[in-house]
Amino acid sequence: MRLPKVTEPRWPEWYEDDGLSVSLQGVAADTISHLADLGRTVKRLEIYDCPDLTAVSLEPLTRCPELRYLSVTAADLPRLRGQLPEGLRLLNVRGPEVTEPRWPERSPWGGLSVSLQGVTADTISHLADLGRTVTVREIYDCPDLTAGSLEPLTRCPELERLSLSGGVPDTGSLEPLTRCPKLESLTLSGGVPDTVSLEPLTRLVKSCRNLDHLCLHCTADTGRAVLTALKEADLRYSDGRPRTIGLWVPEELCRQLESQEGDGVKVWKC
Repeated sequence: MRLPKVTEPRWPEWYEDDGLSVSLQGVAADTISHLADLGRTVKRLEIYDCPDLTAVSLEPLTRCPELRYLSVTAADLPRLRGQLPEGLRLLNVRGPEVTEPRWPERSPWGGLSVSLQGVTADTISHLADLGRTVTVREIYDCPDLTAGSLEPLTRCPELERLSLSGGVPDTGSLEPLTRCPKLESLTLSGGVPDTVSLEPLTRLVKSCRNLDHLCLHCTADTGRAVLTALKEADLRYSDGRPRTIGLWVPEELCRQLESQEGDGVKVWKC
């Protein structure tokens, strides 16, 4: 659906299952109210260039109980509080320069999976206020992450998986994650600085006793240092059982580190 000023349609991604995929381009906010009245099951919705959205204009989303995928801008995120349909499983939040949504992986255990693309760090603070259980977060191209900006993650107690594609300025920025007790998987695909202490990272691994998947894009020296630290950490689950953690690294580094894995650590290729 588009207004006359929109010259080219922006088609939504195809929904593989039964149901209707819808994209709204440059329309008035009240257009959303008609979606629930189409007589069809809407399962994917992408909203572009609709500047007058409010919490009231987003309320009709709650009348789309089968909506599974929703993509909105970062500016719209605060208005979604209390407006998400119960069936929603994947939420994409886009910054102003992002042209296509990058959907998060769906959690097999339920809850809401969220991907943030090119947004400012303060966008993270709104996720804990959505009134939904967030289990997966993927954060892409958000270069200004700090310990302060990751602090709101501690208000998502069911968080199981976190991916930070932009990297972190230092491992101390990860300190808030020590207070995410259900974290099982952490991916730092944007890299780990070589010039900082790895102690905050190994402290995180010890504090998050369910963490068994650590994916790092790093240099050989950093990879060896992390591997050594994990082997010396005496990792255990909350009930005291020995814990084995999978250290996932790029293929060329995997070949170098495989021979050094030991009790509690297995090396895998990203």
